[in-house]
Amino acid sequence: MKKRMREKLLAAGTMMMLAAPGFAQYGGNDAGVTNFLSATSTWLITMLGPGIFIIGVVMVGISLALGDQDAMRRGGYVIGGGALIFLSQSVVAILRKLAGV
Repeated sequence: MKKRMREKLLAAGTMMMLAAPGFAQYGGNDAGVTNFLSATSTWLITMLGPGIFIIGVVMVGISLALGDQDAMRRGGYVIGGGALIFLSQSVVAILRKLAGV
């Protein structure tokens, strides 16, 4: 029984020591968090989003060539998702304007 408790306390102490530098870096500075989120959203919109859109278009094209009945429906989803990806910066700008930020 004591061995289990000691193992749990040792594991909890190790986790707290590993997490401490992460909490120390935050320090209440919101600018770092804002910059991180901005850079992440830019990467998602400019790199990952168009790549996934192209893969979707290619897969729908292959499905159409093979005569799949649901390909047109999936093509609509791909077009809708692509529009959402490419217009997301404008949507965020509109929401910021409405929020007064």
